[in-house]
Amino acid sequence: MRQKLSAMNYIRNNKRRAAVLVVSLALYLVIVYLTQFILSSGTESFKKILSEDTKKMQLVHLPDSALGIDEEALESEEAVTAAYAEAVELLMERLREQPGVKTVQKAQNMGVTIYALIGQYSFSFPLGDEAFLETYMEHMGATLKEGELPDAPGEIILADGIMKNAGLTLGQKLSDESYQIVGIAESDSYFGGGIMVPEKDYSQAWCVLSDGSIKDMGALLRNMGYEFSDNEARIYDYKAGNADYEDVFAEVETPANLVFKGVMIVMAIMLFLVYTTILRDRHGEWCLYCSIGYSRKAIYLSILREMLFYVTVAVVAGTVVTIIGMVVLDALLIAPMGLACKYLDFSVMGEIVCGYAVVFALLQLPIRLALHKIRTVDAMEEDLY
Repeated sequence: MRQKLSAMNYIRNNKRRAAVLVVSLALYLVIVYLTQFILSSGTESFKKILSEDTKKMQLVHLPDSALGIDEEALESEEAVTAAYAEAVELLMERLREQPGVKTVQKAQNMGVTIYALIGQYSFSFPLGDEAFLETYMEHMGATLKEGELPDAPGEIILADGIMKNAGLTLGQKLSDESYQIVGIAESDSYFGGGIMVPEKDYSQAWCVLSDGSIKDMGALLRNMGYEFSDNEARIYDYKAGNADYEDVFAEVETPANLVFKGVMIVMAIMLFLVYTTILRDRHGEWCLYCSIGYSRKAIYLSILREMLFYVTVAVVAGTVVTIIGMVVLDALLIAPMGLACKYLDFSVMGEIVCGYAVVFALLQLPIRLALHKIRTVDAMEEDLY
């Protein structure tokens, strides 16, 4: 007696039941991956600001004490101003001599906030003179997309992503009417720059453009002999940005995990109920197979081949639907908000594989129980369920 049952015979004769299982398995993949895709619009957008831009540009604000200025020892305000200007020029000159530093410019810092679907982050970009803006744009890979380049105090240029995210328009004025958007930049990052307003000049602030090798600007300045505490200084660099990114990621990761676990539980319950119902209806079929000589092992292997078919088709169909869903969501929801997203996420793929493994393990319980209750043909009409 041939001891191999064909799984495809049952699938061909029970297309509706097979479709229900395939759709259930495919929906799990689609819902989980698209959920993570939407949530990635926060982490990927903030990553650009905090872990990528900070490798090229650092903002530094040191206290007067770090520059060695003792105001009480100086006779007049003019003397303080002169001493301060001299100390600043010396610091910038010494910074320019450090490995990895391309240029240093005294700058104003202007703030902007990026709003994701979950979470938000505020950061600063520098305003300098016209020559610095040209160097800064080239360094950050930003080009003029629309409007004109700033050439007067208070004029700024912002990346298209910031404009979309904040709902800003060309020509709009910001911050008590002191600044005006005159240009929109094409940039892979959330670029912002412009011309400083002299009467609002914060002389303690510097913008450092570097080659990406400087991870901790505070440590570099301390090695140069400048003493200050972390509470006194405000330094925006890779170290600070990476720490902020970890905080932002943790904030976004919690709801993402809750959604994932919720979907997992609902999906497992749904599949368990659906498959248990199907198993109950197939009891007579398996009793007949057993009566004509097929072993429980042959029946079990046939069930496993059926499940393998369902999962394979579900993964293929779910992947196609997920790709279409990502493209549509990006075009209609994420891109119009000026946000970035992550299409290929291996960690989420791993979670989905683990989810399928958990469901497969759970379904072994009703399958084993059903196989244990198989009787020969004389018991087929007994109500075993």
